[in-house]
Amino acid sequence: MRNVFDQYRHHENRLTHALVSSLAADPALLRSFVEWALDERITATRAKGFTIVEQRLPGHAEVAEDEAVTKGLPDAWLYDEEGWSLVIESKISSSVNIDQLIRHIRVATQRGYPHPKLLLLTTSKGSVQLPRNSFHKTWPEVYQWAFRHCDTSEWARILVDFMEIAEGRMTADEYLIDGTLTMFSGIGFDDKNPYTYLEAKRVLKLIMEELRKDKTLAASLGADLKAAGRSAITGSEGTLVWDFIPLKSAADARKFTEHPHLTFCIAHDSAVVQLTVPNGVAAGLRNALLAGGFDAFKDTLIKLAKANDRVLKMEPKAQPYVAVLQRHFPIRHASVTDAQVEFDPRTVRGAGGKGNSRSVIKPRDEWAQAAYGSLVAKRGANLELGVGFRFAYRNCISVRKREFVNVIAEVWQAQRAILMAMKLI
Repeated sequence: MRNVFDQYRHHENRLTHALVSSLAADPALLRSFVEWALDERITATRAKGFTIVEQRLPGHAEVAEDEAVTKGLPDAWLYDEEGWSLVIESKISSSVNIDQLIRHIRVATQRGYPHPKLLLLTTSKGSVQLPRNSFHKTWPEVYQWAFRHCDTSEWARILVDFMEIAEGRMTADEYLIDGTLTMFSGIGFDDKNPYTYLEAKRVLKLIMEELRKDKTLAASLGADLKAAGRSAITGSEGTLVWDFIPLKSAADARKFTEHPHLTFCIAHDSAVVQLTVPNGVAAGLRNALLAGGFDAFKDTLIKLAKANDRVLKMEPKAQPYVAVLQRHFPIRHASVTDAQVEFDPRTVRGAGGKGNSRSVIKPRDEWAQAAYGSLVAKRGANLELGVGFRFAYRNCISVRKREFVNVIAEVWQAQRAILMAMKLI
């Protein structure tokens, strides 16, 4: 076994080494892994007899990393003295080679293991026809398995931490293009774990993949879950990172800025979820939202505020908002905000307790009137309308949980009133 701090050069080998090192250091974790991966009961006594090696055959000396690739050696090999054997093959960016898997099984048989098993680890599952006695798990499933053991195993926690770091590095290096290594388990930024751009980008990818599985967004809002979001999220630093899901009605749009879209942003202090109505939307869509005068616009906001109540039940400390921004772009992709009207949509009807309670939100039409007036009297200005919620990391517990994806989806569902007013659904 390599020392846990003696890392390989290649991403795939580093990841496999982290898994193998964790299993070798914690026999109980190793036993749990085998039982989970193979759906096979293993006694504690039997598990103590397991030996695990990397990129070499049982009884052989370790070879150089590049030589192991040339010889086609398995990534890891788990065995005991009674003839039980499990060969592990890991894939991230490279494709699965069935002949390679068959060769691993044949070599194991030739070396005295009559019924070897093979475990294939990949970023995602496809329609691969595996050899007999083969098992297939994904790295996100490994992450989820390890995450469940973090409270009882220090090595499981170390593995989880490493997988998150490795995923960020692979994403930054554009090595991990398809699939993921981990699963969304919450946004972990707080005072002790400050925001980093690379971690935000990693988590954003996981969240968007989860949201694109939510078919209710397609059925209720007309979200195009199969369409791509941002073409590229580059860079290695910044105070926020964001992506979006377009609507099916935007299929003919040349650019996403010509149509409303569902936006999610991870900023340095909060997560932001909104329906974005960009400056470049067709005049007909904007006019539909404003048709009927201020009273109709106010009615739409009242419906929005009522729908927002479902979000506030899930996260009481979230902050709903309606914002109209006027901006200009002295440099491409770098905007300057010239003016902003922002208010809580609950101000159109009032909310909270009675009397002089501090929890009362008193009704004030002036804020909605200011937003409405800005949109009506556009006069060539670059105006964007954003309607959604902010979830401050310091206040909102829900952002740190896997179920936060459900909260995001509920925020978007609350925007039905806006989309209906624009005749999009």
